[in-house]
Amino acid sequence: MDYRITAEERAAYKLCRRQWDFSSPHRQNLEPVEPPAAAVSAALREALAVYYFPGMWDWSSQIVLPLVRQAFIRAVAGQPPSAERSLNFDLGTALLERYLAWAPSLDDFGPVRVETEVEAMVPDADAPDRGLCTPDGCAVLYLDTVELLAIDAHDELWVVSHRVVDAWSDPRTLLLDERAVAACWAWEQCYLGMGVAGTIHTELLASPAGGLGSPPSATATGRPGRGGYPQHEGSGGGRGVGVPERASAVAARLTDPERTTVHTSGPVRRTHIRRGRAEIEQAGLRVATEARELLDPALSIYPSPGRHCLRCVFDAPCVALDEGADPALDLVARYRAREASRPARLGSGGRGGLLPPAP
Repeated sequence: MDYRITAEERAAYKLCRRQWDFSSPHRQNLEPVEPPAAAVSAALREALAVYYFPGMWDWSSQIVLPLVRQAFIRAVAGQPPSAERSLNFDLGTALLERYLAWAPSLDDFGPVRVETEVEAMVPDADAPDRGLCTPDGCAVLYLDTVELLAIDAHDELWVVSHRVVDAWSDPRTLLLDERAVAACWAWEQCYLGMGVAGTIHTELLASPAGGLGSPPSATATGRPGRGGYPQHEGSGGGRGVGVPERASAVAARLTDPERTTVHTSGPVRRTHIRRGRAEIEQAGLRVATEARELLDPALSIYPSPGRHCLRCVFDAPCVALDEGADPALDLVARYRAREASRPARLGSGGRGGLLPPAP
């Protein structure tokens, strides 16, 4: 059986090895019996997967927007009952409506795929032209889900993500977004020949200060409704995955484009960051180096205290270990084995924008 490392597991390992040891499917594989409240961003992501669904990108807003709102309601309803769920519904509804109103003034692309699972073979750090294997000969794979793959007017592909923030991020921080660059690398490994130009980081302010006024009446591309580029244009995503770039679009590209561009419209900000070949290749080598560490049976496990401890679901057993106590009883009472399967997502795997969402 292949040894799979998800983007979430990699992030957990880099954040705190002890928390990773508790949760990793390759270690103790635990999760809380009472799951923590889901973040509002998770429900918004479900809604935006419908909003940017390629097969409905040319549909009228009067048809699509009700489906987007229904997707958000279903996502919140599927969260565990809690006071946070009610807060998520109220906050998320406001955030979603702001996004639907302001995003067309920034959308300068067409969607190609939504919520696409990518699976890349991790290279051997000592021999990058070969795949890394476990001691018993199983392949080591890196998995992530690309929220949105978009194409611009010059037939360049971008990995797009959305985040709810309390304040705008410094572009220098977004430059160091390891997961985003690793997603570019994984996409290129999964879809050979589809080079990714860079990443687009969309931020939505949770509590914008002052009055926002009215959203712009014009869209970024001049297309009415939701803006962007329509599917019947080559830059609208209608060419499909793997179709060669148009010579005219390539010729129109800037010879020396800016590395980072930032555009803000009301409560929404878009940061475009170009990622060079060396940067994307180095991301794959970093994944390879970390994967080798995960395979090491002598790997040291220790905590990395910080502000993230306040929201860690393994805080109690971690404190017990620090105090020299045995957390076994607490682990049995409060945690269970993590479920192995994950529900299929809209556009995941090979579907990627070919089937409409469920009614």
